[in-house]
Amino acid sequence: MPEVQYSVTATTPSDPNLVSDAVEMNPSLAANGNLTVQLLLRDRSDHTKNPKPGVIRADENEQRIPREARKAFNEGLKFKGNDEPLKALESFNRAVELYHEYYQAFSERGDVNVSQRKLEEAAADFDRALKINAHYGPALRGSGYCKLEKREFADAIELFEKSISADPNNANTHLLLGIANLELDRRESAREALQKALSFDTQPVPRAHIYLANLYARERQYLQAADELHKYIEADPLAAEAAGMREIEAKWRARAAAP
Repeated sequence: MPEVQYSVTATTPSDPNLVSDAVEMNPSLAANGNLTVQLLLRDRSDHTKNPKPGVIRADENEQRIPREARKAFNEGLKFKGNDEPLKALESFNRAVELYHEYYQAFSERGDVNVSQRKLEEAAADFDRALKINAHYGPALRGSGYCKLEKREFADAIELFEKSISADPNNANTHLLLGIANLELDRRESAREALQKALSFDTQPVPRAHIYLANLYARERQYLQAADELHKYIEADPLAAEAAGMREIEAKWRARAAAP
């Protein structure tokens, strides 16, 4: 079979927020048999999805947020949920102007800036939030995401671990932790984090299967790699890259069956 290079974006019709940078994959496979996944994430919600509130800390209960600031914040959340980033930014700007200690608003503004690929502004927002509340899980995750984009993987891992300590039930944080560990070839830590990400039934993160497949391929466990890739295809059979992944899955199964 001639060598073909596929460009994978890991999009899904079931969730328009899942938009990643292109992932380059070579179905012919290199000598080591790896599925190459270059991490240039553009997923607007990997670090922002949080289907239920995290643990409410005492310092959050002690906040005295002015009514108008809270109103602006809630409007920002509505605009953000409706994919109206400019209006969301205006609302979060007003919220922090009215209440300078509104770390939740700084963090939410950082999320919007990430979605707009304004990573420097986003990192500054997350830093502002963490200076006010160093234990705020969403800001720790957002700051870690910015480090991940800059390929500062060790720093990203530290921030993701802190975020998990503050909010252990966010599947996307575990996914990002797994990706960062895989980039440093910390295989057991990556495996543990990715499997944890997939354990949350109410927070599907099927892309974790791609990274687990890559991990198993590095270890020449081609059957397990193919199985993980198959799970991703099953989760999103209409994905643009599905045909290429099926081809890779077939080659891996052939390698696993070879004497």
